[in-house]
Amino acid sequence: MSNSSGSRRDLSETFSDLLNGVAKCVLYAGAGLSLIAIGLLVFTCFAVPTDAASKTADALKNVEIFQKMLSVGVFGVGVGSGYLFWGEDLLGALQLMLAAALYFAPLYLPMVLGGKTGETVDKSLQALQTGGTVLGMVAVPILVFDIYTRTRERFKVGVKADQLKYGKGIKEETTKQNVFMGKCWQLPFCRKFVRERCPIYHSKRTCWKEQVGCMCEEQVIRNAMENKPIPKDALLAGRMIPQNHKLTLAQKQERCRNCVIYNEHQRHKYKLAVPAVVISFITVYGAGHGPLIVMTRGLMDGVNNAVNHATVGQLAMKTPDVFVEMILATFLIISLSYSMKILEYLIFKLKI
Repeated sequence: MSNSSGSRRDLSETFSDLLNGVAKCVLYAGAGLSLIAIGLLVFTCFAVPTDAASKTADALKNVEIFQKMLSVGVFGVGVGSGYLFWGEDLLGALQLMLAAALYFAPLYLPMVLGGKTGETVDKSLQALQTGGTVLGMVAVPILVFDIYTRTRERFKVGVKADQLKYGKGIKEETTKQNVFMGKCWQLPFCRKFVRERCPIYHSKRTCWKEQVGCMCEEQVIRNAMENKPIPKDALLAGRMIPQNHKLTLAQKQERCRNCVIYNEHQRHKYKLAVPAVVISFITVYGAGHGPLIVMTRGLMDGVNNAVNHATVGQLAMKTPDVFVEMILATFLIISLSYSMKILEYLIFKLKI
């Protein structure tokens, strides 16, 4: 049995190493191909003369080849980096920034070219824009799926496993229901033996508001071990809550941030906030669809006008209605994704 399990583990590790090697090859090859294609396209814009018809025809054929090279290259960069750096916070942002840099090349590159125009320049710029579109089509799903997996993991765990230290021998309390958005004594990890002798429980308060509890304050545990009687009256029980004057307010807040009971409370807040954020985006999209489309079209028209002005009217781009709808949907998806990241940061990092 041990040999069999060891063989399976070796096979799994070998397969994982193989995938990593393939991903590295795809990433490096894609990056190299992309750099070569971008360099050749920019060189075509700068150096190829536009007055000779024969040279223009040859240049246009080359641009088609460079465009295919760039599309394949950026696809390899997107897939390879997505596999190798999965889970990194900056992965999606960097991929989208690179995609945007390529997609909006017709906006800023003509300024560098000094107003040079012509069919070769137009096709080269469009080829760069196509590369940005291909990379964006890879980057957006990666970003959305990353947010989805993070959200699902937060629902299950609450915080990352390496950040959540339960302590030796601590188990979830099975004799008490895990009440959604409940008080500290209604959540897992609150031990029944201590709870029955806890003044916070009898006063119907919460340990994170009092900043003292069974997971952090020695006096609470000592009182429970000594079986110190606690009045059933909420007001009288509240007067028996220990007050530790040796610690500052910041130190007490830090204790709460590292408490498993409080982290469970944060997980409940996250469960409550995620649907609210998603519903708010759906509501904004449904109720404000008309104005949002007008704003998106205005933005695209502004980009087109800037491009036309920079190219002296030689690079006119029409924006179809379907494309405007896709741009709006993409903006909303990206905004939703980063809203989830901000929500996660606020609840699980800042612990608000």
